Amino acid sequence: MGSGQRSRIEVGASTGLVSTELPAAADVVIVGGGVIGCALAYYLAREGLRPLVLERDRLGSGSTGRCAGGVRQQFSTEVNVRLGQRSIAILRDLPVEAGFDPAYRPIGYLLLSTTDARSQALRTEVALQRRLGVNTELLDKCAAAELVPGMSVEDVVAASYCRSDGLAGPSELTIGYASAARRLGAVIVEDAEVTGIQTLRESVVGIDCRGGSVSSELVVICAGPQAHSVGRMVGVDVPIRPVRHHVWVTSSFEGQPGNIPVTVDLVTTLYFHPEGPGLMVGMSNPSEPEGENLSVDWSSLPPLIEEATRRLPALGQASVVTGWAGLYEMTPDNQPLVGPITDIHGLWLACGFSGHGFMMAPGVGESLACVLLGAPPVVNLSSFSPSRFREGWMETETVVI
Repeated sequence: MGSGQRSRIEVGASTGLVSTELPAAADVVIVGGGVIGCALAYYLAREGLRPLVLERDRLGSGSTGRCAGGVRQQFSTEVNVRLGQRSIAILRDLPVEAGFDPAYRPIGYLLLSTTDARSQALRTEVALQRRLGVNTELLDKCAAAELVPGMSVEDVVAASYCRSDGLAGPSELTIGYASAARRLGAVIVEDAEVTGIQTLRESVVGIDCRGGSVSSELVVICAGPQAHSVGRMVGVDVPIRPVRHHVWVTSSFEGQPGNIPVTVDLVTTLYFHPEGPGLMVGMSNPSEPEGENLSVDWSSLPPLIEEATRRLPALGQASVVTGWAGLYEMTPDNQPLVGPITDIHGLWLACGFSGHGFMMAPGVGESLACVLLGAPPVVNLSSFSPSRFREGWMETETVVI
């Protein structure tokens, strides 16, 4: 495996970590075997509970296995900055604490701003991050150019850089958490699509799934873009909308810059970072309709190539080796839904991460486990309460790529 290459979860491949039988009962049922569900299972099992993870396909076969693998602390809201800090601290400690390597690589994140308004917001965000203890640097365009040799910076007004941000492995983190959770007593079942949630007098009493039923008084929906469908089983409207995003990987190319950070244009959302012998490149499509379409739209590639080669001209010498599509699970304020459903006792959400689920999973899994166990969380997740839209309060995250 070449430098910069992190292994990806092969969609549809068995992980070899799973049980073939459903237990009759579980302390907690976790619906969804992506990185959020597996992280939560580990932290619950670490505290002595026996969680059950139900995955409709294979572990990590949804959004987790299709993500770009970025991890960062550069956000616009305090809770997300703190989650980024905590998640990166956990990534550093996992080899010793949990016995697996998440392939964390602190290559840094470089954020570029090309308008006066966005640059002023960037300065405010950097001030927040620094106040919370993140060593983010505010850079001018010349300093930004030094970090990415050959990058065009004529239009850059301001930039920010955090050297402890970077990349981790989607497969390494997800399968690592699942393996560690199983060693501690968690049960993981694949091909176990949930078909119903059992309730009695507005309280959860169990679940039905392909393969049987399980009694439990606590169910956490970690089903990513499918969380809306799972919620509908008990009449709960989960306010997320899935939106397709494409990821492309290039060949090596003449003039390719060497050890560069994850580089993001905040205005166009273009990003690129090292991946194997080439670069991983992506950019949001503002006209992309919502839906669960995972087919690769090759017509989305020319606009990305135009913008990518404008920002990094040497990319014109590269070829596209592969590409795939994944889903962001967007909420109205680009913030997760983490907390209880107040109308149904024992039903919780951990979904709607708006493209940030992979990078937040360690911190969210740890703190949500604390809350479920009645202990103080490391990071206060109350601002992610699913009831916030009904109650009329929310704080929008603006650093969404």
